[in-house]
Amino acid sequence: MFEDFINSGGISVFYAISQIFALVAFLCDLVAIQQKKKSSLLNFDTLAAFCSVLHYAFLGAWAGMASKIITTIRNAIAAREAALKHRSPKLLPFVFVVLYTIIGIFTFESIFSVLPILAPSLYAIVIYMCDVKKVRYAAVATNIMWLIYNIFVFSIVGIIVQVVLIVNGLIAIYRYRKKAKRKSTK
Repeated sequence: MFEDFINSGGISVFYAISQIFALVAFLCDLVAIQQKKKSSLLNFDTLAAFCSVLHYAFLGAWAGMASKIITTIRNAIAAREAALKHRSPKLLPFVFVVLYTIIGIFTFESIFSVLPILAPSLYAIVIYMCDVKKVRYAAVATNIMWLIYNIFVFSIVGIIVQVVLIVNGLIAIYRYRKKAKRKSTK
């Protein structure tokens, strides 16, 4: 991908469009991680995932695109269940892990194309089985994996986005930890 960018002598229209979608996904992710309610966090995550589908499609990063299609569906289901305060079937996150694995088999290009499979698989398990605090920790871990993938597919905005999301997630973790300590000392 990087070679295509260099050999083309500049930025293609598709590359520019991909970066715009990466930016919109980023804005949704920024809002998501700061939400107090799990359903709100997941609604913004759903919108971010959909924009990421388009981001990776315009880049020709098929593993990322396929992964984000499943992620969009996964997040929409999780957001609906969280809003309705329903408990998900215990096997549902594992169904998504299987779907990610199948996608990984068909989109495998290199070791880097495994990252868009590992990151959402971890996140699927966490969003269905854990509280919002653990979701924040998982978001930081998975954003590190996406950072590496974005470096591989040479998404400049994607790289910047992941760095900011990692820092943003760490700030959210710190902020809510500090708030919890204040509550416990009162």
